[in-house]
Amino acid sequence: MNSTTPKKILSLSIILLILSCCASTSNPRISSFYQDNNPNDVSKKLLRNISSASQNKDFQLFFFDEESIKTKKFLEGARTSFFFQKSLNKNKKEISFKDINNSNLCEEIRTSSSFKIIVFSKVPDNFLANCLDNFNSDILLVYLGKEKNTFNNKFVTLQNQNYFDDLLSEKIFDKENFIFLSKDIDEIEKLSNTLKSNEISFQNSEFLLIDESNNFENEIAEAFDLNNSKNRKEDLERVINEDLKFVSRSRIDISKVIVSSSSDIANRLIPAFKYNLLFDLEIYNLPNHYDVWKKTSSPIDLEGTSGLEHPVLLNRINLGTKDFYSYSPESKINYSLGFDLINFLNYGNGYFGLLGEYNFVNNEIEISPINVSFQKSNFIQSLN
Repeated sequence: MNSTTPKKILSLSIILLILSCCASTSNPRISSFYQDNNPNDVSKKLLRNISSASQNKDFQLFFFDEESIKTKKFLEGARTSFFFQKSLNKNKKEISFKDINNSNLCEEIRTSSSFKIIVFSKVPDNFLANCLDNFNSDILLVYLGKEKNTFNNKFVTLQNQNYFDDLLSEKIFDKENFIFLSKDIDEIEKLSNTLKSNEISFQNSEFLLIDESNNFENEIAEAFDLNNSKNRKEDLERVINEDLKFVSRSRIDISKVIVSSSSDIANRLIPAFKYNLLFDLEIYNLPNHYDVWKKTSSPIDLEGTSGLEHPVLLNRINLGTKDFYSYSPESKINYSLGFDLINFLNYGNGYFGLLGEYNFVNNEIEISPINVSFQKSNFIQSLN
């Protein structure tokens, strides 16, 4: 007769569960992960996915420009991620870093048995490495700048991420009643091409390139033709001999504003709409418009707006990098890309990381940020 009774099995299961929980919480990487006292659904999902990305690969990272801030932060994030995993699950996997040049890249790749990540802060002049096409399965090309090559390998580029698809699904562009503000001419071109490919009509006047050194109050007033509205208001006041408390705007055809900027610009640009009494607009922000790590960031500056954002810019979490809070938003993003890719390449499609959810679409990695809205002096983040 089997002496293992259901009661004993249940007791053993409970003991194993308790031991497992204790092992997890005793790991300082886990116990100190949440810097905010009240973790939310997003930060909890981050920890679940990071903890589940068990290390199953040796990595070798090749890079061309050690002095580039982009490269430095990316490599720092990758290194931190690898040893974060190492602390959770002791294994014999290794990571190494190699500074190379154009002439010895192919030889270095041939002699490496690890999964190879090749990092470009910019593509070197006269870059020729046709040997890359022979290593489709164990190479990832990472482009941190605007340029990219047309090799057959898997790749990721932040510049190529197209966040307009989310706005298309919400039918933001169905009517010609929007204006797109961007600090980057490439983003304007990207939206233009996206609208064309979806057969959505638009006017060139619906795009405005902004300069962070400009006076945004004046720039917004000019974009909405408020100066003419002000003149009409003054004329009307003279006729009726009474002060009017509002300024009607000429561009009543615009009801939606899409903003692609940065957290440094957004906290000045969005208040410029309020300054000009433009309260009846729907304002959508693209990622990198808010940085919770900055002491000067305030949800009040973006109140009444919504959009997309990277989880790491909305959640203070402890990754083991003491000075992370002081990094610029762009450095935080490059660091996070390095951190995420190590985990994603172990975890696979659907990995939810610091920049959002990662998936391979053909040979390219697409990153999907989360939704955020700013209401009542606070922000509400939600998983897609």
